[in-house]
Amino acid sequence: MPSSKNTQSDFSQPFGKFISRKVEHDEETIDYLPGYRYRIWHNDQPANYGDHKHKALEIILCTQNTYSVTVENEVYKLHEGDIIFVPPMSFHSITAPETGERFIMLFDTKFFDYFKSKKEILNFFSSTRVIGINSTTHIYPLVYSSLNRIIQLYFAFSELNEVEIYSELLKVVSLMTHSTEATDEEDEKIITHSEIYNKFVRVLTYIENNYSEDMDLESVAKTAGFSKYHFSRLFKQYTDSTFYDYLCSKRILEAKKLLLTNTPVTDVAFQVGFNNLTTFCRCFKKYSGCSPTQYKNMISKEEGIVLDSIGDIYHLKPEENN
Repeated sequence: MPSSKNTQSDFSQPFGKFISRKVEHDEETIDYLPGYRYRIWHNDQPANYGDHKHKALEIILCTQNTYSVTVENEVYKLHEGDIIFVPPMSFHSITAPETGERFIMLFDTKFFDYFKSKKEILNFFSSTRVIGINSTTHIYPLVYSSLNRIIQLYFAFSELNEVEIYSELLKVVSLMTHSTEATDEEDEKIITHSEIYNKFVRVLTYIENNYSEDMDLESVAKTAGFSKYHFSRLFKQYTDSTFYDYLCSKRILEAKKLLLTNTPVTDVAFQVGFNNLTTFCRCFKKYSGCSPTQYKNMISKEEGIVLDSIGDIYHLKPEENN
């Protein structure tokens, strides 16, 4: 692990002047190291970063104290030595303690364009991945070693280091993807398709009845008896949707029903399970094409409105409205 005894000057950027982050409409344009397609930051500031997304694959290595990363509404609390892989274009925010250190690594995924397995690689990293010292997986020391080497090469800059940095990154990708495949295969050997189906019926029933409660992928996966990553893959297979998208769709459908009443938008957000208005409004627009207020104003001008099973507006015929 990079020593916490090093001073901030040990980790100054190799060259190029960084002015400030570029964020527009919650999307950040990554300012990579000039001439390269990656950037690594040593961060020891108690600064928080609000909800944002970007096209880069982000890897965070926590080296001292804790660090909280929220990805698509799911909170991951990192401890010393933990590593999180944040998917490209996923909304995430970061909360830092008063003291602590971490390395934030950003890689342009266009690097994978040269590989036939690009689709499989990016699909793997479409889910948040976390490994740490206490992980049961045997690959943690190897992944940690490669990331540590990348950090050393980056800050001890040499043009020739670029090749080795990407070589170490490929080691990490290979270790992560192959390890998860092996785990999934072992899980599948000890459970039948019938058992999986029955488990998913119970999971979907649970979501249907408890969508307004605080729930996340890891806790639901544990309740169903799967590892988080196996559950995520199976959920997509059985529902053609990610767990997060499925839950949000359900919450937005119920929100639309409440918006037919006089319930204020803020109250609607909390009643259907969102813990802040900003996230609710963003999700509502994603799934409905308009904001909750616009939706409420639109339906207030109409008469004889009900919603169908997927939340689309249905106008009653005059005789049905009597």
